[in-house]
Amino acid sequence: MQDSTDTKITYKAIRDRANRDAMERMPDLPTSGTVEALEAFQQEVEAIDTYDLANELSEWDWVIYYHRAMDLCLAVPGDVLTDAEDQAKDCGPSDEYGLFETAFNCAYWIVNNEIVQAIEQVKEELTDLAQTAIDNQ
Repeated sequence: MQDSTDTKITYKAIRDRANRDAMERMPDLPTSGTVEALEAFQQEVEAIDTYDLANELSEWDWVIYYHRAMDLCLAVPGDVLTDAEDQAKDCGPSDEYGLFETAFNCAYWIVNNEIVQAIEQVKEELTDLAQTAIDNQ
């Protein structure tokens, strides 16, 4: 987990961190550049379970510490927060939660959703890159 306690939480910082985390977990492009290596790379990228990986990556310090979770919730656009609130409510009874627990749950869903989007984008870019390399051979 990246220590970012000194980082000001903004929506851009959230998205940048999600993109960085997604890129770090992707396989490296093959160095040989053969069709077989590129096809194997495409299959490896496509086999990545986006939601499992996002769940694994979403335990940021910005989520697990209540005061950072509050900051994170305040940093996103209203529609993003509303979507996260709805997802948190869908996961169980939220009437038992206080302010900090609610912020934690919303922050988790905000981060998870951003990571899912980042993973999907990176997967698409990498498979397209490999396909272009295959097509050019």
